[in-house]
Amino acid sequence: MTRAQQALRSGLAVVVASSCLGLGLAASAAEVTFQRLLDAQNEPQNWLLTHGNYSSHANSSLNQINRSNVANLKVKFLHSIGGMKTLTANAAPPPAQSTPAVVDGFMYVHNGWGEVQKIDVRSGTRARTLWINDPRQEKPGSYTRGTKAMLGNFIYNNTTDMRLIKIDTNSGEAAYDVIVAAPPPHPQDQLSSAGSLAIKNMILTGQSTGGGRRGWLAAFRPEDGKELWRFYSTPAPGEFGHETWKDTWNAWAMGGGGVWTTPSYDPDTNLVIYGTGDIIPWGDPTFRPGDNLFAVTTLALHADTGKLAWHFQQVPNDTFDGDNVSPKLLYSIPGADGMTMRKVMGNFIRGGFYTTLDRATGQFINAEPFTFVNWTAGIDPKTGKPVEYDSKKNIQAYAKSIVIGNPAHSANTCPNFSGGPTYFPPTFDSRRMIAYAMMSDGCYSQENEKVAEKVDQRGRGPGNLSKSTLDAQPIGRIVAVDVRTGKKVRQNAFEQPGGSGLLGTAGDLIFMGHVTGMFTAYDKDTLSELWAFDTGAPIRAAPITYAFDGKQYVAVVSGGAKTTSPFDPTLGLLQQNSQVIVFGL
Repeated sequence: MTRAQQALRSGLAVVVASSCLGLGLAASAAEVTFQRLLDAQNEPQNWLLTHGNYSSHANSSLNQINRSNVANLKVKFLHSIGGMKTLTANAAPPPAQSTPAVVDGFMYVHNGWGEVQKIDVRSGTRARTLWINDPRQEKPGSYTRGTKAMLGNFIYNNTTDMRLIKIDTNSGEAAYDVIVAAPPPHPQDQLSSAGSLAIKNMILTGQSTGGGRRGWLAAFRPEDGKELWRFYSTPAPGEFGHETWKDTWNAWAMGGGGVWTTPSYDPDTNLVIYGTGDIIPWGDPTFRPGDNLFAVTTLALHADTGKLAWHFQQVPNDTFDGDNVSPKLLYSIPGADGMTMRKVMGNFIRGGFYTTLDRATGQFINAEPFTFVNWTAGIDPKTGKPVEYDSKKNIQAYAKSIVIGNPAHSANTCPNFSGGPTYFPPTFDSRRMIAYAMMSDGCYSQENEKVAEKVDQRGRGPGNLSKSTLDAQPIGRIVAVDVRTGKKVRQNAFEQPGGSGLLGTAGDLIFMGHVTGMFTAYDKDTLSELWAFDTGAPIRAAPITYAFDGKQYVAVVSGGAKTTSPFDPTLGLLQQNSQVIVFGL
């Protein structure tokens, strides 16, 4: 089937519509234009983008719920979104990790099978499902995070099986259903885990899976799903950056660099800014000598063409599974003269450093640790690279690198492979000039198992196989960083890692979900816990806030993936149930 034929096929998604009669209100919302998306922060009653705005601040100006009254927060309603079916009797259900979008009192959310639903939440005390669009995926999504892009009167479902479905927000019917996977010889078992993003007149989506595949970000035309451009995380022969793959067996073709999270967008420079995942195989640098661009890298692409504007690789030839996929925060800080403001990008990297770059050029500004770090002795203040990095060497030996070329073991590497924030969204308060992040904090050991030949073992990674083991039960932590200096200014620890990322509000609050099922509110200034509610199921979805008819609400999807821990077996007993929970005063 040609891509033109794919673009024409429609009606494959099953639509289940509930009756809208008797609701007393028209079941429609105003058209979502590109201008509305640009001004999303000026519509605090709505939540139009995965991270609240194009700058990924995940911070709302709503303040009706605040630190003086948050103790009175109560459940207004719970609404099941399904998606718990499994392929086999013993299989775990897919995790619920979606971020709801809200437009004028209507919520759009998807479950672990990619079923997009429109829910009327205008009453504030109950929810009414208006339609469900079922893409009929053959397999559940292992990760289906973020929101689905909205543009015009349509929502764009990028499914985990690499399709882009244009859905009418009024009827729930599919206008088209096209395949967006990279064509062969790229392996066809690709995966999309991040929310799609609408910019101008294009829909962006990416490829997330690492082992045996190349990450990519691509743009598609909303009218018919036609591909506009595609940028691969690992460059092919003849492309800029390919020279950083020094092997002779095409390691670049299976080199990783997955796009796990929704990009940020800077309208001033017209740049799409995002980070890429680990290098494959992450524990065996001998298989892929060289710096290995553009894995573990912050990338800026020209939005109209997909051409590379700049790049900054955090850890060349990385050996720590060091995904650089935390959403990129866009803001301005005082320049060197103290008078003018400099537009920058801030980034919590998995290796435990908060890094600041000039967002127009990618120039390194500073990097400061926000947790205990020993995988490197530090970051060079001039280059932004680990101090052990040697540009003349094809294999890098950082402070805790596995011994090269042999079965080897490296113990007590910090932070652990879940690291600082991975795909969990941070939040940024522009009034305080503070960025907050949630993290899993602890150390781990890693080991290589020698493989006789360097062959492509898709799904596990080629070369030496690597295993990681936590040294102890990691703790959870919220950290606060002053973005003007990059230095940590406060923190708060709790017994288990968080799982959802953060939501900030002008009510001086931070909301966060935990893998234990607790949903909590913290004081922005002290990071002390002010309120908590036990949802009874793991939370791995980012919370949101919205308002309707003068009342503010906070919503979160519970039913995320269960956590198994040798240090706390009770976590594995916590069951999943996929639902939206909405709180209010």
